Parts: sequence; C-alpha cells; structure tokens
Amino acid sequence: MKCRQCGKELKPHWSTDICLECSRKNVKKIFRENPEIKQAFRETIEELKKPENVEKMAKNTANFMNAIQKLRSERQ
Repeated sequence: MKCRQCGKELKPHWSTDICLECSRKNVKKIFRENPEIKQAFRETIEELKKPENVEKMAKNTANFMNAIQKLRSERQ
C-alpha cells in the first residue's frame, strides 16, 4: 500500500492510507491556516496533562484491558 499523498510505500500493518510525514505536514498546515484550532488543541493537551485526568485515563485503560482479558478467558 502506498501513501495517497506522496506515494511512499507504507508498512504492511499500516492502518491508514497516508504516511506519518504527510500527516504531520497536513496538521501543521491546518494549524497555520487556523490559529484558533491550534490554540484549542494546545488547551486540550494541557487539560489532559492534569494529574486528575491522567489518573482517570489510567483507570479507564486498566478497566478496558481487564474487560478484554475477561472476554479472552471466557472464550477458552
């Protein structure tokens, strides 16, 4: 599979049709053309870095993994 933008060959397990470099260029272009989107993105990242949100994300991830493991063990 090749990148739809630059034609670079993508890795076999790649789940998108665009390479990382082209994706980064596209995001930078969006941020350059829309400063309000860039600001909102930064604010969201800062919010996610707060300790209470990091703890919540860790708990949610652990709960999700436990549910997956439970489903796997029930199949066997």
